[in-house]
Amino acid sequence: MDFQALREQLPALRDRVYLNTGTSGPMPLAAARAGEALSRLILEEGFASPPAIEAYVKALDGARAAFARAIGAEASTIALMHSTSEGIGTVAAGIDWRPGDEVVFSDLEHISGIAPWVELSRRIGVKIVNLRSEGGYLSADQFEHALGERTRLVCLSHVSYSSGAELPVKEVSALAHERGALVVVDGAQGAGNVPVDVEDIGCDFYAVPGQKWLLGPEGTGALYVNKRALEVLKPTRVGWASVAQEEPLKAEARLHVDARRFETGTVHAPAFAALAASIGVLESVGWDRIAARNRALASLARRRLASIEGARALTPEDRATGLLTFAIEGVDPDRAVKFLWERRIVIRSIPRRGALRASFHAFNNEEDVERLVEGVQACVAELRT
Repeated sequence: MDFQALREQLPALRDRVYLNTGTSGPMPLAAARAGEALSRLILEEGFASPPAIEAYVKALDGARAAFARAIGAEASTIALMHSTSEGIGTVAAGIDWRPGDEVVFSDLEHISGIAPWVELSRRIGVKIVNLRSEGGYLSADQFEHALGERTRLVCLSHVSYSSGAELPVKEVSALAHERGALVVVDGAQGAGNVPVDVEDIGCDFYAVPGQKWLLGPEGTGALYVNKRALEVLKPTRVGWASVAQEEPLKAEARLHVDARRFETGTVHAPAFAALAASIGVLESVGWDRIAARNRALASLARRRLASIEGARALTPEDRATGLLTFAIEGVDPDRAVKFLWERRIVIRSIPRRGALRASFHAFNNEEDVERLVEGVQACVAELRT
């Protein structure tokens, strides 16, 4: 599938410039139809009928396989989640923490990559080590210097939601493992934005959403659990979906031998059917082609915005992805978001940085870049204080 064909799969683009995929991407027609088909089957058959149950199991198996292909994993290492936040929370809750254990993260993390460790600090006495970034980036050396004898885990994003920079997840994973620490990667801005191969990265856990760069529905996500970490992470919520046998009182309860042990109960299968279809659409374009296109459009936007007085890119150019964070001197970011939306340009603000963020996916094009530039020029003319 070429980029124009991908664009034609997305009805949300009919009357707007959509540059907020990093929050939630527009859903392809094929995904909506897959979800609707399963919803129709459930409606007509009743959820507990054999055809609907068979379709339910097939949809979830298909979603695990699709997530696995998107991040270079095996389906057996994938647990279905409702969000990246749930995946990170599953990791935070499942480690046998002791007072004085350390967690290393940075100010480039989303709140969902910070709040769990702050809560562990409050409840258990886990020590949090919050690294300060420089220019929207952190080097592997900065992480290495923060690792100590009590470091149990490092949490870092594959791509920072706030700066748009791709972080050194492979190098940090290797350094952390040398010290005996685990690594959880927040992949919210990863898969579908940059190429992802979790085996190559070497992380223990990778949490990924369905609704962002993979263009699936809200309420879909996955947690990758490396096989070597399977016994280290304990399920803290166990239900029928976690166990391989249904009579735990007659014998020791047997959890699934794979990552399904971190699933608990019934989920909304039509959403996961839609997600698998959306990933299929993106696979027909090609992950490497998508990542190259994302970067190329963001780079073009960087160059074009540089021509506007007072506009400056904040994303480190040598670590750039499809996420471009930029500031407009003298313009309030939240007012700019509203101003641009009135012109049918969808972006978001990053309040922590006093900035705006545009997400460039492969379905975007050069005309979208020009529309953004024109909108920013109008912002400067009308909103600058």
